[in-house]
Amino acid sequence: MTASRASRALQALFSFAYLALVILTVPLAFDVGGIPCGLSYSFTLFSIYFVLTTVRMITKKSRWFRWVSLLYYTQHFVIPSLLTFFLSYYSTKQPSPRLNPVDVWKFCVVNSTPIITIMEGFCSLLLIQAVGQTLNWFTIHRSDNWLIVSLVGSGLTTTTACYFLYRIYTLNFTIDMVNASLLGSSLTLTIGIGAFGIVSGRGSMIESSLLLAYIVRCIYETFPDLSENASEALASLFAQTTTTLKNQIPLLPPTIIDTVSNAVPFLASNLPMTMKTIWHFLVISLQKLTIPLLLSLAYRLSVFYAATKIIPSLYYGSMYPTFSPPRTPASKSRQSSSSSLFQESTISKPPQKKIRTRQPKATILKLIYAYSPCFIIFAYTHLMMQYSGQLGTELKLWGFWESSDFTVIVHPWQFWNWINMATTLLLYTAELSGNTSPSGGNALTSHWKVE
Repeated sequence: MTASRASRALQALFSFAYLALVILTVPLAFDVGGIPCGLSYSFTLFSIYFVLTTVRMITKKSRWFRWVSLLYYTQHFVIPSLLTFFLSYYSTKQPSPRLNPVDVWKFCVVNSTPIITIMEGFCSLLLIQAVGQTLNWFTIHRSDNWLIVSLVGSGLTTTTACYFLYRIYTLNFTIDMVNASLLGSSLTLTIGIGAFGIVSGRGSMIESSLLLAYIVRCIYETFPDLSENASEALASLFAQTTTTLKNQIPLLPPTIIDTVSNAVPFLASNLPMTMKTIWHFLVISLQKLTIPLLLSLAYRLSVFYAATKIIPSLYYGSMYPTFSPPRTPASKSRQSSSSSLFQESTISKPPQKKIRTRQPKATILKLIYAYSPCFIIFAYTHLMMQYSGQLGTELKLWGFWESSDFTVIVHPWQFWNWINMATTLLLYTAELSGNTSPSGGNALTSHWKVE
């Protein structure tokens, strides 16, 4: 058991190291080497990880698995060398006019805006409903104090969303009539749908507040001027907070200060050159990460990762009948009540049927977890192309043929953001309409045991 835990901890450490290297090196490739360098570097990372992961999964039950795993983990140490190679290669090489795999990679990244945007909205809605159902379950089966947590969280979230809405209407910000109409309609629908969910009991306050916050975030992402202004406000807030903390923290004792003052020069003069190079590399990499890029990346990674945890729970909950166990058992202890509920759910479904329904789900989840870094690299490259202005500014919706006298051209990023907001609101409305439970949905928590 100890060896298994150590192995999982080591795998988690390697996964974190790989993610950190990708986050730090991809902006350097785009900023220092240019767009062709960044695309070639990200495509190489994607290809290496995809090939090694595929070979590792194929040889999992063979005698070559250990050697393939060793090769799989060596890619973590090759990433800095790959970055150096591409930076030096593209510093002297001119782009080739011929079609190459990088051009195909660029085409896929540039035209993936609809998929990534709508997937982000769907995963965000899953996360919103998961938070609402979880807090509702804890309020019913654990303690009424969770209702206070829900109220405070809803109030803070709504206040923050309203503050950023206020900033939209007070900024010196120009918007055309169509976008202004869409903005007002989206906010009106969001407030109306949230209020309907609260009043009817089919939703909850925390779900409505989080939905409002997500729509406000999408509005800021739709207009670059708003996003830059919000980033400047957040940077100023962080700077003020840091200054306040430095002033409030009491001074350390003189003995500790003298020890640190003597140890820092000693370490600086005796560290190997390799460590100094790594430190300078980290500093330069962090300087290339802007606040909007970090916030967008952190949000996307969070909602996509949360979806990989929520979807299996929904599949698992669908194997059990929906039940609403009492909060306090009448004549049995909490432990016996939990056991009886578990036995009832076990009797209702034969063991063979559970195994047959869970096996495909486990296989799909393994594939998702195995290839998730490939999606991270793809989504991160899309973000870099977005913030580099490479996604284009015109999307022709009508008038593809040359003889057409009427054309409809829109901004692609704004268009798909509006589609994402409309899709998210439509899905949440459909969820509220199909939910007949007086205490909100419980698809995620229906199989949880009551202790």
